[in-house]
Amino acid sequence: MNITSKTKFTYAIGGLGKNLAYGFVASYTLYYYNTILGISASFVGVLLMVARIFDAFNDPFMGVVVAKTKSRYGRYRPWILTGAVLNAFILYAMFAVPHSLSGNSLKTYVTITYFLCGITYTLSDIPYWSVIPAITKAGSERESLTVFARTFSGFGAALPTVLTMSLLPILGGGTDTEHYRKGFAMLAFAIAIFYVVTTIITVRNLPNDELHEPHDASIRDLLNALLKNDQALNLAAIIILFNSAIYMTTNLLLYMFQYDIGDESQYTVFMVFSGLIQFAAMTLLYPFFRKRFSNRQIFFAACVAGILGYISMTGLIFGKTLTLTKLLLPGALISLTNGIGYVLTTVFVADAVDYGESMTGQREDSVVSSLQTLMVKLATSIASFVAGIGIDLTGINVAAETQTAAAKTALRTLFAVPSLLLMIAALLIFLHKKTIGAER
Repeated sequence: MNITSKTKFTYAIGGLGKNLAYGFVASYTLYYYNTILGISASFVGVLLMVARIFDAFNDPFMGVVVAKTKSRYGRYRPWILTGAVLNAFILYAMFAVPHSLSGNSLKTYVTITYFLCGITYTLSDIPYWSVIPAITKAGSERESLTVFARTFSGFGAALPTVLTMSLLPILGGGTDTEHYRKGFAMLAFAIAIFYVVTTIITVRNLPNDELHEPHDASIRDLLNALLKNDQALNLAAIIILFNSAIYMTTNLLLYMFQYDIGDESQYTVFMVFSGLIQFAAMTLLYPFFRKRFSNRQIFFAACVAGILGYISMTGLIFGKTLTLTKLLLPGALISLTNGIGYVLTTVFVADAVDYGESMTGQREDSVVSSLQTLMVKLATSIASFVAGIGIDLTGINVAAETQTAAAKTALRTLFAVPSLLLMIAALLIFLHKKTIGAER
């Protein structure tokens, strides 16, 4: 089918709201639980990791459910809307923690709400991205829809990282912890409402004439078909390594500006700069390079750029002082990598659906697409786990006005080295699996 401009826009607008919510959770859960609520970073890191292990079973199962869904509204609409409404409610609950809770009751509350956040997000996210391989064929049409959707989604994910720290004192009425706590609750409420509204726009305008019908196969058959798709499984490893590197940077960046550079206000400046680079990479650089190079060549170059960015960051570890200016070059390279990778991993996953069908004779758009959601969430949990444990090990004292030189050096090492290794590992797997991104 031909994808119209209206279809592209109304589909992408749902990604904007959905990833605005996801970006808020992914970027600030560790900071909110640790700095605002006073829960140890190690506890938060373990919580996020355990929740994502649970998703290892939850996400593929949801992919199977979507694949087998039959309703008058199609396979995708019911789950996209229901998941969005439930996730919006839980999002607000996560960042509006009652003041009466403390100690074990507080830990129980954040554990339950965080688990529910992951479950309800899965209900919406997997069917949302399953739409792409279901309504497009491999080639320019699929790439065009993916670029459009990922651009809106990337913009949505970037907005919280850019604006949150500037909005908190405005919404909360001050800059101390209690005012920030109020600001987080109000911002979460606004994001939740926006999320639901944009999702309604999407589900009202999804095309009806899907290319593929729901499956009557058993859950075992569907999962077996997935396990036989070696391209999808290799992509899963690449996605988790690639995104773990990026989210390590995201989780620790605010700590770097607050406790190393010592100027939290510059964090917003850096995020605006990085967001513009990422946006340009998705909307301008990728379409430009795609006219001249294959997707495989572009992804390779993007990974190399990210590796160079992390090498540059590693060179800053033992410097006397760290400044915003010194972070601009590595930040630009990593943001470029993130923007290109954000688009291409989605294209590769959609192509893996076609690849799996050619290998097994069975088409698993929702099940294969669930891998991307699962791996990105696993990546955020790995990043949060390593960051949470690492912050406690660095000796950073969030209550102190100044930090020791040793603590700053340890924080810079944590900021650069793990991400560098993860990005190199992602590139090596990509180079080994030569069918990923190959032209057909």
